[in-house]
Amino acid sequence: MIGNAFEDLEALMASAKEIVDLAERFSRKVNGNSTEATSVATQLGLVTTKDIAGTSESLYLSELARTVAEFLTDDSRGVLKKAGGVISLVDLWAMFNRARGGVELVSPTDFEMAARLFHKLKLPVRLRTFKSGVLVVQGKDRTDDSIIRALLEWLDDLHQFPPDKEVSWDWHEFGRGVTAQDAAERFGWSIGVAEEELDMAEQKGVLCREESIEGLKYWKNYIGSLQAPASEAEQIEQALKLIGII
Repeated sequence: MIGNAFEDLEALMASAKEIVDLAERFSRKVNGNSTEATSVATQLGLVTTKDIAGTSESLYLSELARTVAEFLTDDSRGVLKKAGGVISLVDLWAMFNRARGGVELVSPTDFEMAARLFHKLKLPVRLRTFKSGVLVVQGKDRTDDSIIRALLEWLDDLHQFPPDKEVSWDWHEFGRGVTAQDAAERFGWSIGVAEEELDMAEQKGVLCREESIEGLKYWKNYIGSLQAPASEAEQIEQALKLIGII
């Protein structure tokens, strides 16, 4: 379970090193005054620790889940907004620990267990597992359907704006294919999240992929949709236009 959540070990180790460095700097800054450190963390609303929760692990995890949810939805921090509405559990774990300022760093295992309580505690965020097994956290109202609508609106917009370079097909009619990098820049996602969301839309039959020497691109899938050409002759004509023959 935890292995699926933290597949990128190198990224995890880099985040952990950064957190340790931050904790050491914080410790030096307050000259070993743990009371001051705890006071700062308390003001940030990030002070849930096992010592405070006592011997009850379930209480600790529940309070940790609530603290993480509050951290995510705090408008002043804008964590979810800056991440395009969805953030990987690994990135959130690192960000949350950095924000605690060295006050009892949360282990990856405890963090995942707390995240799995979001739904049970009816918090405004939820844990989501992509097909690859990668875990992300997003707003409770964020669904596959809402993501698909956003992707389709974006692809429809590309019928209106000319591409950066000349292409061999009628972009007014067919639009353009997009990459994970394009999607990441458009929606503020990480590259990993963009890849997963595009793959999800493809699995739903909304997008189709094009693999070429230029890399992997996703296009709006017209096959079997109401917007597909009505006749076989029109389908052939559009295919010939797409590859630049006519």
